Amino acid sequence: MTNGQERLDAFTDAAFAFAVTLMVAGTGGMAPDYRQLEAAIAAAPSFLMAFALIAMFWLAHVRARRMVGNGDWRFLLLTLALVFTVLLYVHPLRAMASSFAAFISGQADDYGGRLGQMFALYGAGFILMSLLTAGLFAAARRNPLMDAQGHREAFGQVIIWLILGATGLVSTVMTFFRATVPLAPMVYATLPISIGIFASRYRWTEPAAATAEKEQA
Repeated sequence: MTNGQERLDAFTDAAFAFAVTLMVAGTGGMAPDYRQLEAAIAAAPSFLMAFALIAMFWLAHVRARRMVGNGDWRFLLLTLALVFTVLLYVHPLRAMASSFAAFISGQADDYGGRLGQMFALYGAGFILMSLLTAGLFAAARRNPLMDAQGHREAFGQVIIWLILGATGLVSTVMTFFRATVPLAPMVYATLPISIGIFASRYRWTEPAAATAEKEQA
C-alpha cells in the first residue's frame, strides 16, 4: 500500500469519526440539569441506531477498500464523494434521531419543520450514500488481481447496496404524499427481509468446476 493510499484511508476514517462527533455534539453537549440528562438517556437508543448506520457505511468502505487493491481514480472520486455526503448526511440523520427520541419519550415532536421534508432529506442522503457504496464495490471489481470468488462477492455487495438504495427511494417517494408520510420510515424495516432473501439465494461461492476451467483457460 502506497503512502497516498494510506493517507486516503486515514482521511476517510477521520471523516466518518468526525461525522459521529457532529451527531453527538449537536445534541447540546453535557446536560446541565436532571431533566436534560433524562432526555439525553432517553435519546441513547435512537442515536445508537444513527451510529450503527454511519458505521455500516464505514465498514462497507473498508471492505471495498480491501477488495480494490491499489485502486484507481474511480475509487478515489467515489470515496471523496462518500466522505462529502456523510458529512452532510449527519444533519438529517441527527434530526431524525432527535425526533424519534422525542417520540419514544412521550414528548412533543422535537423537529421544528415538516416531518415529510425531514424524511425526504434523510432518504435522499441514504439513497446517495447507498449508490456511492455500490459504486465502490463496482470499482473494486476492476481490480485485475481479483479472482472469480472475489468478483462474485463484490457483485453481491453491489446488488445489496442497490437494494438499500431502492428501498430508500420508495421511502422518499412516499414522503411526497400526505397519506403515506407516516409510513415512509417503516419501509426501511423491510430491508432485513429483502436483503436476507437475496443473500440466501445468491451464489456467493464460485463452483469448483468453474474455477478449474477458468484456471486451465
